[in-house]
Amino acid sequence: MNVLPQRLKEYRLKRGFTQAQIAEKLNMTEANYSSYERGKSIPPSDKLNDIASILNVSVDYLLGRTNDPEPNFEFDEEVRSLARDIQNLDSQHRDALKLIIKSMRNRGKEALED
Repeated sequence: MNVLPQRLKEYRLKRGFTQAQIAEKLNMTEANYSSYERGKSIPPSDKLNDIASILNVSVDYLLGRTNDPEPNFEFDEEVRSLARDIQNLDSQHRDALKLIIKSMRNRGKEALED
């Protein structure tokens, strides 16, 4: 069974995107992107990689090779250093940082809607 269409739609909705927004990010028509979600066509590998990045899931998850949606990122030293700094924060400061990140993400989505 091809799980790609269902997972594309599921994670698009979870991330709060419309088909038109995803299509715009992919430089394609909404109808073309919609055909992926309806299982009428399969995205080429470059578009599949782009979709996975936009939805923040792994290509393997979209294709049904794994049930773990988390992408396997390889982080550079700067990001690993930030992660260590975050681990050393007390819970109050971690919670504050989470709120800051959430606020930044929401502003990004609002900018897309404008």
